Amino acid sequence: MSPISSLVTDIEAALQDADGERRTILLHRITNLFIEQLPDLNDDHVSVFDEVILCLAAEIELAARIELSEKLADLTRGPRQTVQNLALDEEIRVARPILERSPCVDSSNLVVIAQKRPEAFLEAVSRRKRLPSQVTDILAQRGGDAVIDRIMRNSSLELSELGLRALADRATTDTKLYRALKSRPDLALRHIGAILEAAKQKARSEIRDLTDQIELIDHAIDVGAAAVMINPAILEMADYVKPESADEAFHFSRAPREAEVVALIHHGRVNEALAAIAHLAGLPRETVKHAFGSPHFDPILFIMRAIDFQWSSFLSLLKAKNGGSLSQALHDSAFSSFHALSLSTARRVMRFISARTAA
Repeated sequence: MSPISSLVTDIEAALQDADGERRTILLHRITNLFIEQLPDLNDDHVSVFDEVILCLAAEIELAARIELSEKLADLTRGPRQTVQNLALDEEIRVARPILERSPCVDSSNLVVIAQKRPEAFLEAVSRRKRLPSQVTDILAQRGGDAVIDRIMRNSSLELSELGLRALADRATTDTKLYRALKSRPDLALRHIGAILEAAKQKARSEIRDLTDQIELIDHAIDVGAAAVMINPAILEMADYVKPESADEAFHFSRAPREAEVVALIHHGRVNEALAAIAHLAGLPRETVKHAFGSPHFDPILFIMRAIDFQWSSFLSLLKAKNGGSLSQALHDSAFSSFHALSLSTARRVMRFISARTAA
């Protein structure tokens, strides 16, 4: 009998084995063979092994499934159906190695697990080196302290506006999360507006029953939110921006006018324009350069609004930041954000930032 015929015979016998002992032994043998031969296998070969391993693993003891999960978790070309099956196992000891380490888990299954499974599964998913934003967003909303802590410590995990706003909402009542955000200036500075808005909404919900003067409440919250509801530490700027070189050490004998700053931008002298903005805002130039270089426009929006520059001036700087043109969606978002941010609130936030950078 040929080796292939012998293997087929063994598989058929194992599948008919009532107590599962032969099935477990054969699964161990085939899994090891698969791992040893994987570098030389093409996709069709992998698929065949996948079908066999999945079939053998369907009715085996818990210890054997845990062992199988550990063996397959680090394979970059693992048997995909088997990996999905193990990831969706309701026993966390089986699912954990796959959820934490396997690059072969489908994002759609990670979404389902993040949406429906208990905390132990969320913790396992949060340990992955990388996650798409749709998964991280769910973890930010459903996860406990350990999950949130891992999200904050792993800058490789993607977060969308939804996830960042969920963190902002939690940060209004979670001191530990405040400190975590402080350690991630790319998130904290990028979404000052989201954190501020979350705090304002919390304040409204807490005092809306005290008076029917809604407009008065809204005005008081808008004016005082930055000072009362937001921990100033969360607005601390990054300190890793390189200092400007000697040829960028611009000096101003007087306060630059808005029109002069805009002219600098239009002539491509953006570094000089940023130096002028820093001079007007009373902020370190590195701080303004960091805000300008942020992936989102929120940080530089607060600064431009605080020095009372017009929408057209902010638009010019935003175009320079984005290579000369803006998508309609970005234009509309910036327009609405600019006009929604009051001058008083922007200045209060900038005073916090000035105090922190001067400390």
